[in-house]
Amino acid sequence: MHSCSRALSATSVAPFARVRVGGRDRYGERVSDGDPGISVVIPTYNRAPALRLNFPYVLGLEGIREVVVVVDGSTDETRELLAGFDDDRVRVVPHPRRRGSQAARQTGVAAAHGEWLLMLDDDCGVFPEFARTLLDAARRWEADIVAAPWLHIGPRADPREAYNIARGSPSPRIGLHTSPSVFPDRDLETPFLPGNVLINRRVFEHVSYDAGLTRNAWREETSFYLDACAAGFRCVMTPHTASFQLGQWDGGQRLPRLSYEFHALRNNWRFLRRHEHDLRARGEIRSALSGELRFAWIRASTVVGGYVGARIRRRRHDR
Repeated sequence: MHSCSRALSATSVAPFARVRVGGRDRYGERVSDGDPGISVVIPTYNRAPALRLNFPYVLGLEGIREVVVVVDGSTDETRELLAGFDDDRVRVVPHPRRRGSQAARQTGVAAAHGEWLLMLDDDCGVFPEFARTLLDAARRWEADIVAAPWLHIGPRADPREAYNIARGSPSPRIGLHTSPSVFPDRDLETPFLPGNVLINRRVFEHVSYDAGLTRNAWREETSFYLDACAAGFRCVMTPHTASFQLGQWDGGQRLPRLSYEFHALRNNWRFLRRHEHDLRARGEIRSALSGELRFAWIRASTVVGGYVGARIRRRRHDR
């Protein structure tokens, strides 16, 4: 059995090959010290209010060459909002009708020009150094996919303060059931990454998103990362930056609560069956069935707890 995550060290991983003019990377391709080009890819559907708050964070990123926004059949003012930012780096690629997050991601990857693709959610913000920090980690550890923790904080919270607090309680292990807000205590090699992630373009030449994970995209990214690891690519989580979400918005993959939970259960079951052998080897589950039963219990407890909590708050307010 091998661990779900392991600390990286200079002795266990060779220095990243992309540091020498005229050198070759571990795939035998020539590379140089020049700007590798980072393209941001953001799929979006009816999330104009989320973009209004979060897109300025994206434009403030250091070291990016372009921002490709795939408007997946949106019927709100998303396109007008994006045009109002008046930034030459922004390219809007529309879908005439909604095709789903996976198709939108693939469209964005095909349209982008960068060697590295920073896949971002439309309802998240990032620190200015986010892309550069992920690329630095990729270079340090010869990684193909790099992510950092994701923080869900309130709309009035200070993201930097939330980052400093969260980083004060790191974990030596990042697994399937670890919250995406947990920081590793150092750079860790693990496939269990949040959704805001830097991916080398060559990964998409060998790996694609599972089209069977539908509606709310539950486990969509984790399935992709596990497939990438199985194909020989390296996934790393770094604690040296973070993305953050400042609120909740309609649109996107949001569904009515019961519908959302149904598709979460359905997608999780598909995910567990597809990756059962790998997840068992990593010590994450005993079997697909036991993993699904545990997941169902957690989701049911969350739903019931949320309902009871809402009723209690309502009664207190009525008094």
